[in-house]
Amino acid sequence: MDKDTYLIAKKSAQIGFGPLIGIKGEAYREANEFCAKEDRAVETVKLEETNSGFARSAAISLEFRCVRK
Repeated sequence: MDKDTYLIAKKSAQIGFGPLIGIKGEAYREANEFCAKEDRAVETVKLEETNSGFARSAAISLEFRCVRK
């Protein structure tokens, strides 16, 4: 994105009512792996979550920075 800010967006394959915890975990895992390459830690800037519902899958948008540990 801009000024050392990154974005990971995920959408669940499941449509209908259900938790988004799986994709939230995946997003944070990817962010941690990305930051770890530079020996840094994830700092959440913005987290947007959309729960699944009728004919809609769960989605997450994680905006983050990599900061010194």
